[in-house]
Amino acid sequence: MTQSITNLAIMGMGRWGAQLVEAVQGKSQTVQFTNVVSRNAERVRADADRLSLKVSADLDAVLFDSEIDGVVLATPHSTHEEQIIACARAGKPVFVEKPFTLTRASAERALAEASPDLVVAVGHNRRFLPSAVDLKGMLDEGRLGRILYVETNFSGNVASAYEDDHWRVRGGESPAGGLAGAGIHMIDLIIHLCAPVRSVYAESWRQALDIQMDDTTWATFKLEDGAGASLTTLMATAPTFRLQVFGTNGTAELRGESCLALTDQSGKREVRDYDPVDTRRTQLEAFGAAIRGESSATISRDDILNGVAAFEAVGLSVERGERVDI
Repeated sequence: MTQSITNLAIMGMGRWGAQLVEAVQGKSQTVQFTNVVSRNAERVRADADRLSLKVSADLDAVLFDSEIDGVVLATPHSTHEEQIIACARAGKPVFVEKPFTLTRASAERALAEASPDLVVAVGHNRRFLPSAVDLKGMLDEGRLGRILYVETNFSGNVASAYEDDHWRVRGGESPAGGLAGAGIHMIDLIIHLCAPVRSVYAESWRQALDIQMDDTTWATFKLEDGAGASLTTLMATAPTFRLQVFGTNGTAELRGESCLALTDQSGKREVRDYDPVDTRRTQLEAFGAAIRGESSATISRDDILNGVAAFEAVGLSVERGERVDI
């Protein structure tokens, strides 16, 4: 039996939006993009033609098109709430690039409009790394014993590509430097692998960048199960992706996206290497599978809300100079 392909529309054809389309177009057997939503057709024309996309003038044009099965939002963070609500009211499944929204209150308002059976997804693609999938299985099995602490670092030189007039640099769109672009993935992995976040203390400042954006951010978290966690995200350094879980039976460390190193209490070490995968494609195929009813949404609404709350709390802690409870 031939499986039908799920048709998606994308709103937001910037650098990342184009990458999402390219991840599946002509490569996936289960999902494809058919439309791009833009009020400025000429701005997206070259990419639309290259990727075989029809240009739609506004979101309503795709929300009420029965040929389009779901909408992907790769738009500025501050616009997400309004766009999610529009999709929810039209009954159209929606995939939202992270952060889902900028505040917990806005996330709650958006989700309140979505019926319980409507597929609502968020772009935390690192959950789909084979190394992270294996680590999640080990933790669920109790292989590391009781989890005491999680240490994370997601850094790079991303901000070197930004100018002062880039939307990500504007006030409010990217609180606490690299948090929205990179660090938020680690917040999601902490929640996914271990437990929801209960409280946050954070600091953020600018040392090296010329643009008006912090380049040094760190945060500590207290989790619901009593464990602790920390996050470092730097915007002006070499690429770094590291997450280490410390348990009473040993440790497990993600060294980059395709290596998992395990150490038990005796000091015995095991290193597992994984073939690289395109998690941008994997997450969109999972979105398509959920739309077709073949699986449930990969991130629960409780996790979405806690992730947004923790993200917001980092910025609030930086602003107030104190620990913020969630």
